[in-house]
Amino acid sequence: MKHTLLLSSVIVAILSVSGCSSYKSLELSQQQVHTFSASSDYTYYKIDPPLYGGDVVQYSLRNGSSGTLTVKRTTPQTLISDDGLVINLSDLVSLKRKEISKGKTAAAVGTGVVTTVVVVTAVVGLAFGAGMVAMLSAS
Repeated sequence: MKHTLLLSSVIVAILSVSGCSSYKSLELSQQQVHTFSASSDYTYYKIDPPLYGGDVVQYSLRNGSSGTLTVKRTTPQTLISDDGLVINLSDLVSLKRKEISKGKTAAAVGTGVVTTVVVVTAVVGLAFGAGMVAMLSAS
């Protein structure tokens, strides 16, 4: 019974952690601040919803390269990763943030609970059956 509880706990933990996140697209828009002199207009990029340090993002660049990184910080024109990679926001084709999916988490936990109940029921049934066989063979 002790091993059954351990096995059930491991199954629930694995199902709870796996498949609970997804990537959501972020909107990247170019903005300009107009000054009195047309030659000194300032261009920056707005990311909606905003990114924060620690966010995990998938990106695709105009040159065809893509990847995943953890955001250290953003500036009005760049995205800087924890490992020092600097990406110009003007080079981005797509940007997606990793987010926890409530639906997937609920489904995984529900599946884990059902699996645990099935495993415990099977083990208890086998133990009961073995006990009955032992009693019948002893008499």
